[in-house]
Amino acid sequence: MIDAKLNKIIQPILIPLAQKLIKFNIKANYITFIGFLFGICCTFFITQAMFIAAILFLFLNRLFDGLDGVMARISGPTDLGAFYDIICDFIFYSAFPLAFVILDINNSYHIGFLLLSFVATQSTFLTSAWIIEKNKIDIVKTQKKSFFYSGGITEGFETIICFVMMLIFYEFINYISYIFGILCWITFIMRIIFIKKLLDS
Repeated sequence: MIDAKLNKIIQPILIPLAQKLIKFNIKANYITFIGFLFGICCTFFITQAMFIAAILFLFLNRLFDGLDGVMARISGPTDLGAFYDIICDFIFYSAFPLAFVILDINNSYHIGFLLLSFVATQSTFLTSAWIIEKNKIDIVKTQKKSFFYSGGITEGFETIICFVMMLIFYEFINYISYIFGILCWITFIMRIIFIKKLLDS
């Protein structure tokens, strides 16, 4: 919901570091994969109930996710880079809540609902991008990305806030999962309405 505004604040901060990495011939895709490894480490620490370490690696994962995007914009975004970025994000977003089920099987019901909600938002995210590209709709030109990024109530920033809350307030993970899952379904509906209006116009 506020990803675009937040990016305007964060990206200028990351530009100097991104430029230095590019000078050392470090590719944006390398940063994507390193960030993904940080994400996997995060999920491992969750399974061990080491939540402080998990928060640290969650922060590193998101830092590198933002950094690879800035590097791509400087050196020129590519379809392959966008492909790697999306699949790494989607795998991490699924692995993170799943780690709580490994930690405690009693988390399976609310985490299952949350994962289903993620599938709903991810499906509309990808299909919206496909429809925009297929129909060559000009709205894609307003975004400095390799694909159309459809918004909603639950975007990247809100998802990370949810993840942090799940770690800090673990005893309330069931309520957090259900509430955020419902917000995901609202985003799902919003995107359907948006695409329908776009195609009908």
